[in-house]
Amino acid sequence: MKYSRAKVIEDTKLQGGILDVLKAVQAEEGYLSDDAIAEVAKAYGMYPSEVYETATFYTMLHVGGKAEHVIEVCGSTCCDAAKAAALVAELENELGVKCGECTADGKWMLRRCECLGRCDTAPNVMFDGELIANARAEDVIAKIRKAGK
Repeated sequence: MKYSRAKVIEDTKLQGGILDVLKAVQAEEGYLSDDAIAEVAKAYGMYPSEVYETATFYTMLHVGGKAEHVIEVCGSTCCDAAKAAALVAELENELGVKCGECTADGKWMLRRCECLGRCDTAPNVMFDGELIANARAEDVIAKIRKAGK
């Protein structure tokens, strides 16, 4: 069956709230495009800016470009105290992008995210949805290279 964003929005809206709809659209498309945000806003009788605010608040939702691999470095106070900024700098150097950017080939996205809820193992990184606790740059870079940078 062919994917239909309108059908996903309609079906999911019956079962839950706006977060459920945004997660369902993202599950099908890989991220939330401006068009998807506008369509969700229309379905809920909201302004696109209101949906955008919701989508950008939650770290599990991805607005903007789509990348094959997503690396998210926790931006909490605990992770920052555990040298997360230095980790980001090393990953920027390895990938050749600034934090918040996607590589030109669309393979890698590096970004900061809000607290991952594992302050006891700071710094923390989500690598394609997998938590790396006590993250060290060399460990994350090894995973990047293994994934085919």
